[in-house]
Amino acid sequence: MSSRPTYSDEFKADAVALAESSGRPLALVAAELGISLTALKRWVKLSREGQSGEGKKPDQPVDTTKYKALEARLREVERENEF
Repeated sequence: MSSRPTYSDEFKADAVALAESSGRPLALVAAELGISLTALKRWVKLSREGQSGEGKKPDQPVDTTKYKALEARLREVERENEF
């Protein structure tokens, strides 16, 4: 039996923020973060639905600490992929 990986809400939010702010294709961001494209698409869709339903600002700033952590993780995954 295969088990589906679980991700924290914080990781999901950070992944969505990175996907939306980077300007890169979702498939590339998903691969760099080591998650499935389907999962990332679902998180982005839910985030957009939540923003329109809850009245959140779409241009809400990203926490710089979280952003830097995601950038560091991205660089790490890119180095791993070079091998």
